[in-house]
Amino acid sequence: MPASQKIITKLRERRQIEADLRKMLTAGSELEFRRQAQRIASLGSQVIPAIVGNLDRADARMLAAMGTVATFLDHDEVTLALRQAILHPKRTDQGRIGAMTILERFLGEPLEEDLVASLADPEGVALSSLDEVLSRVERNPSVLIGYIEGLDREEPDVVLAVSRALRKTGDRQAVEPLRMMAQDVREEIAAEALKALGGIHLPEAARALQTLIPIVAPMLRPLAERSLRKLQFIGVKIEPLAPPDPDWRALVSPVDAQGQQSVWLIQEIRQTAHAQFLNILLSDRAGAVEAMGRTQVPMLMLPPRRSVGQVHDFSLPDGSGSMLMLEASFDLGRRMVLEALAHNRETQIPIAGPLRLLSPWLWEVSGADSLPPRILPELPEEDGAPMEQLLEHPAFLTWAVGGAAILRAADEALRYPGWEMEVWVRRLAGELFADPMVTRVFGRRLLAMSEWLLLAGEEVWARLALRAAEAIEAGPPQEQPFVLALIRRDLELVSHDLEQRARDPLGT
Repeated sequence: MPASQKIITKLRERRQIEADLRKMLTAGSELEFRRQAQRIASLGSQVIPAIVGNLDRADARMLAAMGTVATFLDHDEVTLALRQAILHPKRTDQGRIGAMTILERFLGEPLEEDLVASLADPEGVALSSLDEVLSRVERNPSVLIGYIEGLDREEPDVVLAVSRALRKTGDRQAVEPLRMMAQDVREEIAAEALKALGGIHLPEAARALQTLIPIVAPMLRPLAERSLRKLQFIGVKIEPLAPPDPDWRALVSPVDAQGQQSVWLIQEIRQTAHAQFLNILLSDRAGAVEAMGRTQVPMLMLPPRRSVGQVHDFSLPDGSGSMLMLEASFDLGRRMVLEALAHNRETQIPIAGPLRLLSPWLWEVSGADSLPPRILPELPEEDGAPMEQLLEHPAFLTWAVGGAAILRAADEALRYPGWEMEVWVRRLAGELFADPMVTRVFGRRLLAMSEWLLLAGEEVWARLALRAAEAIEAGPPQEQPFVLALIRRDLELVSHDLEQRARDPLGT
């Protein structure tokens, strides 16, 4: 094929890839969005130039599409291309920020100082991008997610400049960005956004402050309340918050061994057979780290409403397994979100952008000051049930300690037939739980599971979890039945897997 024809063919292929990326933006569901991304990524490395070539002009939605496609490409190849794109001298700051967004948010790659330092004028870029976002936000509020998440990576001076610029506009377009910035985990930025909202004399700004009062850091709550009173004093109309719609419900997963828990908040709209759906992934270390919201989800796709305390056991749509979800009250779900937000502020890990955008779903109603407290079972003075039985409960199926130490011990079991498992179990208990922080973390997770089991009406199991939580911090890990049972199960599973691979290395 002549060189000129090859160039034309490549250009045609790139234009088709770009058209397919734009088509992703019209996908009707998250599943279809990801399927289209997989189809594009199946073309292989030729997709990468199309992604890189569109960085300079990609908006937040296109970045989400390109980032999702990137997750299905060769990780090393696409990562290298994006890093090179950031350092390219002709790349615009907007393009550099887009590449950084894909690297960090979609590919899980940390950003080195030299990459961040490549930005010529971060404040100018942020303010320039703000104009574009404000021009589109009314038609598509979700464009704010990418913009606000980009500000999370900027130095405070840059973000404060954006907040001041929004305050100067003084119109309703500024309210939503400021409301999301007020949920920044950096106190000085959240405070500036609250002050800015207090300077916008509109009912929308007052309503934004009403939704922020329950969720800002405790030391900022008086500022939010003063800002709201200021608007009321000058005559801005403030409507009282209505009680939550009874059609709201929550579904809560068990806690896994990594301290992660899914909370689904669902408002059923019966006349349309659809629901508003907010899925939040909570981490007991990091906070509300991921979220996904949809305004129109067919109710047939969600577990049917049951009495509070009932447990749903349903298969995942992708066929990867099943999931337990506890039917709970809307207010219990809201309390769990509040607890997670405290972890975000403690660790300074940004709150998930979709949750910041959709937080009014949770807080534009009353009752935030009277959410249900955590409840735990009463422990009888004598309860001889063995704590290791906990691992027989389906909610503990995913619990594991894992790691290189388990793999090393399992590998030794395979190579030395005379290997004593119990010796390794105790040795690993001392090694993996030597740090008091580890025992505290596992104790906290067992406490959360004790409440989950109690709410599910399984008081016997709830007491076992509570006893295990109290015991795990009370003595050496080598003497903790639950710890030993957890390590033993891990070791047996990994040993069996290694043995199977040794017998059949090709997996036939």
